[in-house]
Amino acid sequence: IRVEKMWSDTTERQISYFVADCVESLVYLANMGTIPLHIYHSRTEAIENPDWCVLDLDPKEAPFKDVLSVANAIHELCEEIELPNFVKTSGSTGLHVLLPLANQFTFKQSRILGELLGHVIVTRLPDISTITRNPQKRDGKVYIDYLQNGSGKLIAGTYCVRPKPGAPVSMPVTWNEVNSRLKPDKFTIRNAIRHLKKSKGDPAIGVLDTDVDLLGVLERLTAVFAASQS
Repeated sequence: IRVEKMWSDTTERQISYFVADCVESLVYLANMGTIPLHIYHSRTEAIENPDWCVLDLDPKEAPFKDVLSVANAIHELCEEIELPNFVKTSGSTGLHVLLPLANQFTFKQSRILGELLGHVIVTRLPDISTITRNPQKRDGKVYIDYLQNGSGKLIAGTYCVRPKPGAPVSMPVTWNEVNSRLKPDKFTIRNAIRHLKKSKGDPAIGVLDTDVDLLGVLERLTAVFAASQS
């Protein structure tokens, strides 16, 4: 199986990552007992320039309805600044909002983008959202984790099964589906295939090939951020 050696800021060493780029390699991983597939934010041809920025919405003690509210607020903000945006269930307790970067940013720049977005959302929804990393200091609010944007950081891959009761699946959904009927464990190993057969393609696939004017996005976001701080 093909591997790619990459530096991890987290462990401060080189790690050999599997490159699962064919059905046979996925079967190989499954035969090793691999259940969740945690993936990198970039591809081997542009390893230091991520395909997306991710905002990982982590509820911990917060109700899932607050996760939905925060996600929709991020969606509205992204529409406001003309930044394409996609969403999927994490397969655990939260949601992942994916923002296409078209390999134009470094990981550091991606993290700064996520932080700016997080600051604006916390200003707009101070009662239910936070960017405070320490779980003991979140006061039951949804944590907008932008720190997942870094070299060596991983997220649960789309369609992967998570090792939790019911075998939930990380499933891309449309923004219309981000409503009170969506639950974090709605999609499982039992119904995922049936759901995919009914859906009209992958609603999040555009994160890999959508063109985006990031300079324009940053100009508009800077104006919104400045207004939110005044």
